[in-house]
Amino acid sequence: MTPAKPPGAGGTLLQAVTVTTLGVLPAFLVGALAVQIRDDLGIGPAEMGIAAATLFAVSGVAARRLGRLVQRIGAARGMVASAVLAAVALGGAGLAPTFGVLIAALVVGGLSNGLAQPAANLGISRAVVPGRLGLAFGIKQCSIPAAGLIGGLAVPGIALTLGWRYAFALGVVLAVALALWAGLTAQGPERPTTGPAAAADRGTPRRGLVLLAIGAGLAAAAATSLGVFLVDSAVESGMSPSAAGFLFAGAALLGLSIRIVLGAAMDRYPQRSPYILVANLLVIGVGGYLLLAFGSSAAFVCGALLTYAAGWSWPGLVHFAVVRDNRQGAASATGVLQTGLSLGAAVGPLLFGFLVAATSYRVGWLTAAVVALLAAATFRLGRRSIRAARSAAAPLPPEDPGPGALAPDTTPRPATTAGGPPMKGTSP
Repeated sequence: MTPAKPPGAGGTLLQAVTVTTLGVLPAFLVGALAVQIRDDLGIGPAEMGIAAATLFAVSGVAARRLGRLVQRIGAARGMVASAVLAAVALGGAGLAPTFGVLIAALVVGGLSNGLAQPAANLGISRAVVPGRLGLAFGIKQCSIPAAGLIGGLAVPGIALTLGWRYAFALGVVLAVALALWAGLTAQGPERPTTGPAAAADRGTPRRGLVLLAIGAGLAAAAATSLGVFLVDSAVESGMSPSAAGFLFAGAALLGLSIRIVLGAAMDRYPQRSPYILVANLLVIGVGGYLLLAFGSSAAFVCGALLTYAAGWSWPGLVHFAVVRDNRQGAASATGVLQTGLSLGAAVGPLLFGFLVAATSYRVGWLTAAVVALLAAATFRLGRRSIRAARSAAAPLPPEDPGPGALAPDTTPRPATTAGGPPMKGTSP
């Protein structure tokens, strides 16, 4: 069977958004449907933290290897594999009779997420021209708030009417559809010799890339806890489950919109450092965590919106910056970045769940604020390291001969024939 025509930049971007949304959807459905799942399976906040952490921990451990795999097999085939695994994970979670089966399903989901990010990044790096790369990653990184939006709407739309398991069934349908679409357009590993990814990369210095991965891990630890526990925290603060679900969906929609705006801004102002912008956004997001910790019902709503708008709108900027400098090896480079992101997203909800079980949500949100501040400082340190490494690698200017030294004679001289007068038509 002859593969269908490749989807082009717009189709590739849509595939990238879909596959990365499906990669994290099991974890965010678990978070959004926490109240119903806890009642059905008889588990508490600590177990919910373990469940969400499982998916991201598996992604973090396998991210580098899966990134290299995607670099070899190509973006389309990576998306097919990720979508198939996502279907298995969502189906297993939706049918889970016990907490142990839910965990097993989320292990498979972790492998799906570990493939999804490098496959999506590689596909975008091959298909999108440099002047639209920021916008493309702003749209692509809408996947996480899109998963939150789906999860939030699933509470009043599905869980409270049909039951929480039907929400996972809808995810299975989406995953199967993506696997079929990406499979039809897969044409083997990409080997670009022309086009936007063909120019030489300037690369990201190794130490700087590691620091970026650490900063992204800290930021993800705080932000993912928000996605997993916002609904449960809102219900405990006095909201109804339906209102909490709509708040989750509204905050996710706001974060989604801002990610697109920030990506477009990077294309318009390419000279601005995305890492400094990330650090500033994280600092602003701290105010949202404080409102979640100390605010009344109205302040809780404002805190959720602010934290999504600033404290969780940065991932597209980080992916954009790394891929911009590593377009030929986008999957491998973002595999390193994804290690930090996924491990942070795993450890954050896990420790947050145990902390809340032992203390309160107020203590949990205050801790998230401190972690976000540490992440902001690490991004600034990473940017400084990258700039220092590039300055050290830059070619040195010619040495100044100093006063009194004989400088080379650069006086223009007329062209001559061998041993003769100046040639006709030349200046003397």
